[in-house]
Amino acid sequence: MKIQEIMIKMRDGIRLQNFINFPKGKGPFPSLLARCMYGADKLKSDAVFWTEKGYVVILQNIRGRHGSEGGPIGREDHPEDGFDTMEWIIAQPWSNKRIGTIGRSALARVQVATAFMAHPAHLAMSPVVLPYGMMSHLGGAMMFSQIPQWMYFAQSGNELNPFETVDWMPHLFKLPVVDVLDEIGGPVEEYRRIVCNIHDTYLKDPLDPDKFALLNTPNLMITGWYDHCGTGPIDFFMHTMRYGTEKQKQNTHLLIGPWDHSADGDESGEYDFGPDADLKYPLVEAEFFEHHLKGKHPAKSMARVKLFIMGKNQWRDEHEWPLSRAQETKFYLHSSGTVCGAWTRGELTTEPPNDEKSDRFTYDPADPVPTWGGANSAPARVLPMKRGARDQSITLYRKDVLTYYTQPLQEPLEVTGGLKLVLYAASSAADTDFNAKLMDVAPGGNARLLSDGVIRARFRNGLDKVQFIEPGKVYRYEIDLWFTSNEFQRGHCIALAISSSNFPRINRNLNTRGNNEQDSHYNTADQTIFHTAEYPSCLVLPVIHR
Repeated sequence: MKIQEIMIKMRDGIRLQNFINFPKGKGPFPSLLARCMYGADKLKSDAVFWTEKGYVVILQNIRGRHGSEGGPIGREDHPEDGFDTMEWIIAQPWSNKRIGTIGRSALARVQVATAFMAHPAHLAMSPVVLPYGMMSHLGGAMMFSQIPQWMYFAQSGNELNPFETVDWMPHLFKLPVVDVLDEIGGPVEEYRRIVCNIHDTYLKDPLDPDKFALLNTPNLMITGWYDHCGTGPIDFFMHTMRYGTEKQKQNTHLLIGPWDHSADGDESGEYDFGPDADLKYPLVEAEFFEHHLKGKHPAKSMARVKLFIMGKNQWRDEHEWPLSRAQETKFYLHSSGTVCGAWTRGELTTEPPNDEKSDRFTYDPADPVPTWGGANSAPARVLPMKRGARDQSITLYRKDVLTYYTQPLQEPLEVTGGLKLVLYAASSAADTDFNAKLMDVAPGGNARLLSDGVIRARFRNGLDKVQFIEPGKVYRYEIDLWFTSNEFQRGHCIALAISSSNFPRINRNLNTRGNNEQDSHYNTADQTIFHTAEYPSCLVLPVIHR
């Protein structure tokens, strides 16, 4: 493989560093472009894979990274840089004027940003684990540990700053939250700015419906049930189906596996989902690019949606998301008012409650429920919190956790789609959080996490409506539990855990009317969960009947 390093000038005069990887043989060739937030050197093996398949691979360091001019490195996508690079590519004698784009996470985001500019040669893209709308499904809270670690790693200069050398937990526990990076270093002022304006930075929906009519690039999106950016590909898919052209709809595909942000079947947490879990998605990408960049027709047309059904551990092709045949089914909370951790459990049934005693717990921000697995990213490698599918037993035997289980199932039951918890609750605080986890509990007690969610009380009616609560008053909360596809097997239980913390995945609510990111003082909160005919708290699941 021949490699050529070249600087390409953008429209404003800034020059970007590129590594052009050439396949064997005579051109012209189709091209694959990756614009690299984390450095072109990270994609050397990808370049080998694609050049062996007959593509010229252009690895470009974004502005401010390594040898590229411009900066400082920020979160901007600079789609015009992608467009200008494509203009340069199609002017080269080795180009057949058909370009695809590749890359994961931040490299996926710049792909779709460029696609909205509608370059006529941009004929295919594969944005893997796309971080669009990151944190927009967290009920006003934020994915806390991800922010300082990622900024320290990727935003500290033109070279990457290794986060593995830092003992993070003492710093993450530090209050106020805006001071987390003070003793570590890195982009302290940029971190402070983002944390103090978290809603403006992360939480507003960036998916402008008007932009989707501009899309004209076949799209293969790949994510996982435990991807902390998983809402991005799913939201992007649904926006395309709602606002895109008919041609774009026909050429848009969504693939969801039992993975975390690594999109790797070998990184699925502590569970073995079987030999099919690692789909080797680059081979799926290869078929997609062969069709759109080389004009080769596959033996079988690619499904619009491809899902991995956990529990059953099988892939299934679908034509839509969400699935219209899913039946919204309510599982109501029940107890005699004695629920405490997993020692004394409540019940989940499809029968509405009558008059039942409420359940109570006390939330202390100084002793939050620890995160154990779930939708966490690579920084979790250096934290005790882990990532992916994990047994939640370690977090369930606490007095500040309430658990509710169905009876062991008599037949398998599939749940595929969006999840939510309708919760009626009161607090002694003027502001607090309610967190929830959905789990698949095996006969031996192993409680595999499927998904989790949170609602911050002051944002219960929307991120643009700060409305504190009256202590002691009952409020209705709707907690977005994201999504899953799981077949609960015979003898297993559907289980729910309710608490007020999930740290450090989610930043702690300090239970005051103050600023959770800038304050150092906090209060404990006495929480009450209701399940009566007047206040029928329930878990709402999309059930797929056989």
